[in-house]
Amino acid sequence: MVDQIISEIPISDYELVLLPGFVQWESSSLERKYSLKVRKGPEFASELPVIFENLQNINLSNKIPANKLFEISGEKEYQEIIKEQYGIAKNNISHHTFYINEEKSDLIIGRNLPPPVIAEIVNCTERSDKNILKKVQHYVESGADIIDLGCVSNKPNPNRIKEIINLIRKNFNVLISIDSMEKNEIFAAVDEDIDMILSLDAGNYKTCLNLPKDIPIVILPTNVKAAYFPKEPETRVKKLFDLIDELHNHGFEKLIADPLLETPISPGMCNSLETYFLYKQKVVKENYIKYELPMFFGISNVVELMDIDSVGINGLLASIAIELDMGVVFTVEHSTKLMGGVRELKDCIKLNYLAKNKNMPPINLGISIFKAKKKKSQKIPKIDQEEAIIVKKLNLDYNPDKNGYFRIYINHYAKKIYVLFYSNEHKLDQIFIGDDAEALSKKIIQFKLTEDLYHINYLGRELNKAENCLLMGKSYIQDE
Repeated sequence: MVDQIISEIPISDYELVLLPGFVQWESSSLERKYSLKVRKGPEFASELPVIFENLQNINLSNKIPANKLFEISGEKEYQEIIKEQYGIAKNNISHHTFYINEEKSDLIIGRNLPPPVIAEIVNCTERSDKNILKKVQHYVESGADIIDLGCVSNKPNPNRIKEIINLIRKNFNVLISIDSMEKNEIFAAVDEDIDMILSLDAGNYKTCLNLPKDIPIVILPTNVKAAYFPKEPETRVKKLFDLIDELHNHGFEKLIADPLLETPISPGMCNSLETYFLYKQKVVKENYIKYELPMFFGISNVVELMDIDSVGINGLLASIAIELDMGVVFTVEHSTKLMGGVRELKDCIKLNYLAKNKNMPPINLGISIFKAKKKKSQKIPKIDQEEAIIVKKLNLDYNPDKNGYFRIYINHYAKKIYVLFYSNEHKLDQIFIGDDAEALSKKIIQFKLTEDLYHINYLGRELNKAENCLLMGKSYIQDE
């Protein structure tokens, strides 16, 4: 049909024929026949304006839809910028730009680089080995750059710290940090060659002056031991500067400043953000340049303590992190609502970093982190509602299937959907495991476990819901 259409138009007037992205075949044979570019456009017409605006960045394909190429182009451009900026950073290693651990990794933090993501395992010393390994694997697969061992306040366990570091190192090639202010835990971690320390402040730094001077250390403007937590941005910045002076005088080379991001509303996020802005404004001035350090942005204090979907919060905080040139970003996936948050944050950093380097807002760059919403909409055809069947009410009557029933579960760590089929005598007859609702439903139909159309309709609906929950990091509860 396309061949016929092309044969009927004056092709000499055109440079390109754009096919719908959903066309299943490739168009190279038509190109050869008519000596004309015949390429795939986007899958949806609503995406045409964005594709046309970015044609200079996309080499349209005979096989791949244009919107998919646009996504690839965004990632490719991001990687090209990373390569360029890392080359610059390697020639400017200093107190503001440095390797986390050059012997183990090429990861650098500092000026004009995307901040690596530190993902914390909360209450790590009280978890089982199996639980820790599961969490580490999930974080690594989600894009975390550093795994943080979150210790338990007032319950130091230095021996367990050593065990955990060796456990992770035995199974993963990943950088590790320790989140503790207890001297014994910090030195135990150092014995096992820890890659980063969180944190030192005015209350504990004097007991840690014998630490190796080349380990990156996060510093705070507090004195936790004396229950001192300054509120005023000016005071916080001054306390950070004082501690920087002390530690530099003792030979510490790699310091990371944490002005402390607080929770929204109470005690309030704006005051702490002002501290970040003030720190950044001061360290670019000549008389304060020696205090310029990578900044630590602990966003878990925000995403964890808001009953709001995490993806938008991560996106906004990532834009702040990129605008202020943060050195590292710290997050957790402790509660159920934060499942998938590390991947969200990593992707949000990519989007905003690409936008910063292109000097434009983080939109239409080939990287998007939409989950619940989309940019495109569907055009509704004109319909005669007089002829329509109006369905006003759901029939909640339940008629059991004589063959049995299904139970559906999802495992976010395995990234799988489990479908269990039971007889009406509650005997498990069949198990299906997959991650695609359509593939699972078709396979189940092939096994002819049920021929009840209402049950099949129900199964498809629940599998689709389960797949969406898997993709969004959302809890799935059948029939909810």
